[in-house]
Amino acid sequence: QRPHPARFLVRSPRGHYFVRADEVDWVDAQGNYVRLHTGDRTHLVRDTMTAFEAKLDPETFVRVHRSAIVNVDRVERIEPYTRGEYVITLRGGTRLTSSRAHSRRLHQLMR
Repeated sequence: QRPHPARFLVRSPRGHYFVRADEVDWVDAQGNYVRLHTGDRTHLVRDTMTAFEAKLDPETFVRVHRSAIVNVDRVERIEPYTRGEYVITLRGGTRLTSSRAHSRRLHQLMR
């Protein structure tokens, strides 16, 4: 088993740089890319959500929707929304809605 990378290579018009995994607040799908949200900045990585999720430490990152993964250390509040769905509020105020398909992992977090 490979260890989870501590950082990810990100391409930009000015070159390449690294984003540390522990700086990532949440991740969402953006076409053929995943978008890493770190504070008020975003970074694009060419990858699928499934492939990127496999690179993340499952103790720290949880997929809450087919197009969203959150860093559990950034979760401020989880509130019931509709049947099996939740509204997740991250530190900084970002609000995401989980899907029923991914709610089992979220339930494990709340125990």
